[in-house]
Amino acid sequence: MFKQRAFGFWSGYTLGMFRWLPRSAAAAAGEHVHHVHDYLRTYRRRFTILDDRLELWFLGAATADLVPLLFGERFAAVWYRGVLVDPGSVRMRGSLRSHLAARPSRPVTAVTATHAHEEHTGNLRWAADHCQASLHLPGSVAGQLRAPTRLPIIRAFAFGTPAPVTGTVHDGSEAIDFPGGRLEVIPAPGHSSDHVVLYDRQERILLVGDTFIDTYFSASNAETDGTAWLATLEQLLTLDFDLMVEGHGRVHTLRRDVPDIPGVVVREDPRHILENKLRFLRGLAERAQDARDRGLSFNRAVAEAFPWEQRPSWERLIPDELARLTSFGEFSRHRLVRSLLAPSRR
Repeated sequence: MFKQRAFGFWSGYTLGMFRWLPRSAAAAAGEHVHHVHDYLRTYRRRFTILDDRLELWFLGAATADLVPLLFGERFAAVWYRGVLVDPGSVRMRGSLRSHLAARPSRPVTAVTATHAHEEHTGNLRWAADHCQASLHLPGSVAGQLRAPTRLPIIRAFAFGTPAPVTGTVHDGSEAIDFPGGRLEVIPAPGHSSDHVVLYDRQERILLVGDTFIDTYFSASNAETDGTAWLATLEQLLTLDFDLMVEGHGRVHTLRRDVPDIPGVVVREDPRHILENKLRFLRGLAERAQDARDRGLSFNRAVAEAFPWEQRPSWERLIPDELARLTSFGEFSRHRLVRSLLAPSRR
């Protein structure tokens, strides 16, 4: 009887996938056109978000550019009142150098990163030395970068392997000061265990790095801790902010002092975006946990977490499968669901 029920479920689930596949393909095609459009209009460009305070510097390299073209995740360093945040990977150094050379009126007094992933940290020491700036890192990030682990082959190919961080590193675990203010450093585990966000309480600005990557992003990396991510989102929603800068080239705000920049500025309340992200992850966790509590397999839990009648399940199907295949399984829905389950049910 149990095998019959399982067969019935998987038969229905497979038929459902084929039923929704045309819509999924159409959504993926439309999203790809959107990705290419945004990539072209921001290619190696620099955008001023707030005069004399906040800029985005779009970075890239031949191999790294495959990521925004396929998945829409562009790469951008954030310049905030002299603090350079997430200055890109080793392979992106040429584009970073061009931004620094073209913008001498934007001094860099400090360099930092939101987490230790190579597409954010490959130029930390180089940028600090080049700009004669101080390097500030939280202890958890600094520890990983002083003795980095070997990268999976696909990530090494796309971004290059950063050299271990050496020399003087100032403790950036609590705050990074700049003239007239400071960026508070808030632990934000989830996307990775060492992740932090940077918060200017006075300006109500939140630099979230990869804590937010699309509301329905579901092909997570192997380091994701979904339960920690839920707690991080809940914590961030207790803060007072009205402008959020994500780590891959978008700014979310309703503020009128921010110019309309197509492909960069999203006119949406950043708090609502985080609330939607939290609601999405909670739904995945609840459905998957319920399946495991009923004694069902992990694969069944993943399937029940992504029911076809819910739009993100079919809309994200092809991008998620493409991410799984191109990363040899490192990025997948399975990774995200496993991270959201109680340890005893994983």
